[in-house]
Amino acid sequence: MKRIIALLIAIAALVCFAACSTGGDNTATPDPKTTENNAADVTPEKATEAGTTQAPTAAPATDVPATKEPAPGSDIDAILIDFEDDTSYTCYGSMAEINPGEPWLTIITNPGDNNFVAHFDEGFGFDSTEYPYIAFKYRVGYGQSVRASNHLYAMTASGGPTPNNGWWYHLDYINDLDWHVAIVQIASAFPSADNEWRSLRTPTVDTAGGDLAYAWLGVFKSVEDIEKYDAAYNEKYGELLVKAAPPDVEKQESVPLLDDAFENVNINFEDCEQNATLTSVDMFNYVPGLNNSVYVDRDGGTAAQIEFDALYYNGLVKSGTAYTVSFDLMNVGGASMFGGFIFNYGDEGNTSRNFYEDSGLVQAGGYILAGASGCGVTFKGEKTVMFYIPVWDADNTKLTVATVDFEGPVDFNAAYSTFRLEDDGQSKVTIYVNDELFVTVEYSDPGMSAAPTLYEQYYRSVKISAADGTELLKVDNAHFSIYKSFAFGGRAHKICVDNITIANK
Repeated sequence: MKRIIALLIAIAALVCFAACSTGGDNTATPDPKTTENNAADVTPEKATEAGTTQAPTAAPATDVPATKEPAPGSDIDAILIDFEDDTSYTCYGSMAEINPGEPWLTIITNPGDNNFVAHFDEGFGFDSTEYPYIAFKYRVGYGQSVRASNHLYAMTASGGPTPNNGWWYHLDYINDLDWHVAIVQIASAFPSADNEWRSLRTPTVDTAGGDLAYAWLGVFKSVEDIEKYDAAYNEKYGELLVKAAPPDVEKQESVPLLDDAFENVNINFEDCEQNATLTSVDMFNYVPGLNNSVYVDRDGGTAAQIEFDALYYNGLVKSGTAYTVSFDLMNVGGASMFGGFIFNYGDEGNTSRNFYEDSGLVQAGGYILAGASGCGVTFKGEKTVMFYIPVWDADNTKLTVATVDFEGPVDFNAAYSTFRLEDDGQSKVTIYVNDELFVTVEYSDPGMSAAPTLYEQYYRSVKISAADGTELLKVDNAHFSIYKSFAFGGRAHKICVDNITIANK
């Protein structure tokens, strides 16, 4: 970390490398602004985005000492993270590096849970009443996005990071491949945190192998100081601050470990103790998020209540396998976030099978979606069900999602309904509710995705139709795996399941 207190001199380029990170869940969203590096347009009461970088006419790239911080040259009082000092940050799961010729820190996402923590002033921190703004300059890598539930987390003298409201703040990272400045007013973004700051935890991108770069990160006394610092940085390094480009590599298919067929499964939970925490049962593995899931009474029997955790079939089954899965399900505590089931997902993008975690594909109206591939079904209260398919958005070079809301034949909140999925292994999954046709999911066009960090094969054309044949959703760039799989999950949303069976056809 550097504490920069400089006298008025002609502006020479100030530089500090930025920190990177991963976060948790949120609701508040900043107002993006797209002025040309005009941080003065930022409203001090909100975290905001200053606009894209325009490379100024400055010292040529060949003159840039890419990993050296230039001497201060303006009247800026700030505390900045020195990314050449690896004790000034901590990577959890992720990996940080400064590449030759690049005056920024690049954070690479690894499989599993990732986050990155920047430590201020050698860990002694700062008083946020004296330095009321956090700011950083970032660029999201090609084909990447920062998941919607990943937030900035406060870490102060009294604790953190914590999922409690007021300790985390959601920032909408702009993933247009260009550089942006984010400004966060600490008091309004973290109203419950005390003023004795130590560190900041921030997000990584969603996809393993994806990158998020930070040019600088620090705390400042004013928006004016942030403007001056960024202007000086741009003057020094502007010719290097270019948009992210697609990787120049030839993709080779990755084939996960596969089973030849499903194991026969018949689970009714009758041997499980009511009110006890869920465990793995038969071929279904339990993945705890907050470990909130318990066994509950069902008309004198036992069912599994899932909340902020996941229960998944332990294995991926080879392409072409025909199978049937059936189960009883009731939506018991939620109309938002994610609570439901996912089928025919692949291995990449979620090797830990944490289907309680937000995939970052969408956050609209309080909904988050789990999983980076397959078909998801989440219950939105009473009869309304959302179907969704992850898709590659070629225009915006990112993984996103296609969704459709659909009215079911029963009130899913009122009682258990029996679902049955019939996959013919070749082109179609037929879904029934209480033995009545509900929807049909047709899939075709197997091949590799255009997403730069995904290497498995997917059915890229998917159409979902109602029982009467009405088309509900059709996509031609889908991530619907050629492999067979099944899971339940919930995030701040309770579902109860019972009588799970799986059999090969």
